[in-house]
Amino acid sequence: MDVAVRELKAKLSAYLRRAAAGELITVTDRGTPVAVLGPVIGRVDLAAAAEAGWLTPARASGLTPIRRHPPLRSVLEVLEEDRAE
Repeated sequence: MDVAVRELKAKLSAYLRRAAAGELITVTDRGTPVAVLGPVIGRVDLAAAAEAGWLTPARASGLTPIRRHPPLRSVLEVLEEDRAE
């Protein structure tokens, strides 16, 4: 949703409630986007977001572990080689 600075000033509390509930609000100045209001990171209610339709729940029940391979060379060795060229 887009909101002009003037309207945001007039109805700040209402827009802050909406942002806290998970809605992203783009603030515009003369039609140009200047900021985005949204919920604090890590505090989004995922169930409410899915219910509102702006988040799609995962369909898979789990991820498979990643198999890590030992490195052939260290990052420092690669960096030194790159700088020598």
